[in-house]
Amino acid sequence: MIVIECINHIGITVSNLEESVKFYRDLFDFELLDKASAPGTAFMRVADISIGLYESPGYKNTDDSKNRISFYVDEQDFDDAVEELEQRDIQIIYGPENIRNGKVVVFLDPDGNQIELSYPMII
Repeated sequence: MIVIECINHIGITVSNLEESVKFYRDLFDFELLDKASAPGTAFMRVADISIGLYESPGYKNTDDSKNRISFYVDEQDFDDAVEELEQRDIQIIYGPENIRNGKVVVFLDPDGNQIELSYPMII
């Protein structure tokens, strides 16, 4: 058995590193930690969540992919988050929908990677 302690980072393939850094920074307030040490790679963090963006020119996630990153949002902030997605013309592919005792919305980043916002935390 391999004993793990936590997630180091979530890796996301992107077609345009600059565009994706801007997307995650502007939408979620991710801070750019490192973009210089490896060409085509950027590491970002918000709170205790770290992501690695890995550039692959021409990449586009397929429509049938069910891979997604899910972020928990406080119940009081959920409707404001959906409104911001709509104001930014970000493509919502599911929701907002009621789930159990909360809500969920799924949308796409610039490369078609699915991102979910939900409350309560779904595990």
